[in-house]
Amino acid sequence: MTLNLLAGAADKTREFSNVGEAALYALLGFLVVFCGIAFLIFVVWIVGKIMSQATGKTVKKQPKEKVKEAQPTPKIDNDEIDDETVAVITAAIMAYYQQNNPKCEFTVKRIKRI
Repeated sequence: MTLNLLAGAADKTREFSNVGEAALYALLGFLVVFCGIAFLIFVVWIVGKIMSQATGKTVKKQPKEKVKEAQPTPKIDNDEIDDETVAVITAAIMAYYQQNNPKCEFTVKRIKRI
């Protein structure tokens, strides 16, 4: 009996009488898809909350540390910077990138005074 219903439905070709009916079906389809996606997001969120309470782990936001003010560097007349200053600048850059982007890989080749 089911096969007869499917065969009968396949034989009929549905023609929309006007554009309004087609737009209504399109909007109804969009609404169903949107509600389905919202429901799935809600379910995943609830499961995440349940799993985090079951494991006992909570995500804690770390307070941002205050950045110490840098002391002014002594002026150097020539264009080269001493090795200690280069090491300090490189360490500061690496510390900054380590906090913001832990997967950052870079090499400082040259520091040039502007």
